Amino acid sequence: MNSAHSTPADDEASQQEIGESSGEQSASTSAVSIRKGSPFAIDPLEEPSAPADINLYELGPVRYTAMGAVVAATMVLFFALLAAWKFPGGGALVAALGCLLATFGLYSTHRKTSLSLLAIHLLLFLVSYGRTLN
Repeated sequence: MNSAHSTPADDEASQQEIGESSGEQSASTSAVSIRKGSPFAIDPLEEPSAPADINLYELGPVRYTAMGAVVAATMVLFFALLAAWKFPGGGALVAALGCLLATFGLYSTHRKTSLSLLAIHLLLFLVSYGRTLN
């Protein structure tokens, strides 16, 4: 058959083939998003989400040391109380050590505990220092 002399049935079949192939192309382009704007623009950064749970294995050595400082400040509290009552000069020194430990403990995950220990050690330092001056 000559392509110049085609029948109407042949024309309809060729139109269906063209319609199917263009439908496949439109479906594939709609699935892929086309970027708008400058091709050199950087995608916006995603907001970092806060971790729901703290994994102790991912904490660095500074955090572990700070957690240890909170425990040490708690233990030193007993000695600062005893020294403030019996030996005020030594109580001032031990309370100052407790203040340093509690300050370093502020870098840990136990900030509220460390802050309360810092306040108690400061109070004991002032009491011991005041008793030393008398």
